[in-house]
Amino acid sequence: MAELTIGERKVLGKLAEYDKLVSASELASELQERNERVISILNSLAEKGFIKLDTREHMTHRLTDEGRSYVKDGLPEERLFHAVTRLGGQAELDKAVAEAGLDKQAKGISVNWARRNGWLEIEKTNGTTVLKVKVENAESSVKNVLVLLNKGDVNVPTKLAGGLETAVERTLVEEKTAKMFEAAIAENRRGEIESLLSQTAEGITDLTPELIASGEWRNCTFRPYNVELEPAFVNYGKKHPYNEFIDWLKEVLVGMGFNEWYGPYVETEFWNNDVLFVPQDHVAREVQDQFKITEPYDHGDIPDEKYYRKVKAVHENGGDTGSTGWEAPFSREVTTRLCLRSHTTPVSIRYLWENPESPQKMFIIDRNFRSESLSATHAQEFNQFDGIIMDKGLTLRDLMGYLKEVCHRMGIKKVKFKPGQFPFTEPSIEGFAKHDTLGWIEVAPGGIFRPEVTRPLGITDPVLAWGIGAGRLYMASMDIKDIRDLYSRDLTWLRRAYFVR
Repeated sequence: MAELTIGERKVLGKLAEYDKLVSASELASELQERNERVISILNSLAEKGFIKLDTREHMTHRLTDEGRSYVKDGLPEERLFHAVTRLGGQAELDKAVAEAGLDKQAKGISVNWARRNGWLEIEKTNGTTVLKVKVENAESSVKNVLVLLNKGDVNVPTKLAGGLETAVERTLVEEKTAKMFEAAIAENRRGEIESLLSQTAEGITDLTPELIASGEWRNCTFRPYNVELEPAFVNYGKKHPYNEFIDWLKEVLVGMGFNEWYGPYVETEFWNNDVLFVPQDHVAREVQDQFKITEPYDHGDIPDEKYYRKVKAVHENGGDTGSTGWEAPFSREVTTRLCLRSHTTPVSIRYLWENPESPQKMFIIDRNFRSESLSATHAQEFNQFDGIIMDKGLTLRDLMGYLKEVCHRMGIKKVKFKPGQFPFTEPSIEGFAKHDTLGWIEVAPGGIFRPEVTRPLGITDPVLAWGIGAGRLYMASMDIKDIRDLYSRDLTWLRRAYFVR
């Protein structure tokens, strides 16, 4: 037979006195308990099947500060109407406003609503605005609503529905959706409930410091505990599961001897594209892939003119790399345009610009932005895990070995590679991870930087480079089926999900 806590016993006992649905607030009032505690106990009893718990939403209303001031002083339009009436039924606007004691802000409100309600007529006479009374009495359903709510009435009559709507529109009344919890005994378990309630619950439940210090615990009887019961799940504060995964990935990279680096979200196209030997007419630079920056600034500066001239030469004729380049004019206007970075490889180049001597091992895990169509495997904002290794004698086999080791350390057992093609690496590879549900998904494109990328920096040693989609790596590692779950607001998933399986 199930056991009841002291709180469950109290609530269930009170609920057993009724043969109808009872609200949680009513139970809380009778038991002199907090409403939140009673709701928590009702949820626990519902999980055990002792009660039926219904939840329904209802709209509540309360006055705003402005609404309360109108209850005290009167509606502006009402005060203006009475002022014109006192002035003989017709008065100049400014005189009527002064008579009503309205400030500049209330002036416009009063005239607008008095006219809309049909109380006053507005005319222009010799360039002067004149107000005329049109009705004998100013009846306002809005005022009636404010008075009711000010008295504490929560139910506004149907006949005042229009006034309530107008009061909400004018922000004199706030609307709030509230949940009402109502419970009743589960009739099919009433016999068991009566048996449980008839049992006495003797003994103490808590061993306090006072009982231990005094030795009185030796004379106490303790209530038995059922150690086989599953405790309630506790929703404790923690990092987002994806952030935990990113932290774990960073620990793995630091453990492999890499330095973590950072860079700006807004880049010039010089760093985002040109230094990577991406042609200036490349389709990736257009709006379907790259976000451009406009107001208030749309162009940036070139920090190193000597480096700029070398990159320009590589694009136009290959420079001293032995390449022919793109054999097209290189535009300074294009290269200084600002954009949201579409990958983190610009950070790798910035690092090499500052640290051109071998050996080097660097990584960055940070956000990037692309104008992608949102899908299960593509997002417009994503984290990329970018890295480089520079040293003498490195080969493509070394790159595949590093990428495979990273994937294995993140729990991905199956990895494969195939030849790839990218503007700034040659040779290039595409790395795929086996997802339990989605099959093989691309996670690790990379290669060896082309001479057109490294020679302008004065680097002659091979540089291994990759740009892993951290979100896809997380999906493959944790069996996430939809990349949009990484940014989910589903509290159930967030509370139950972990960064390890």
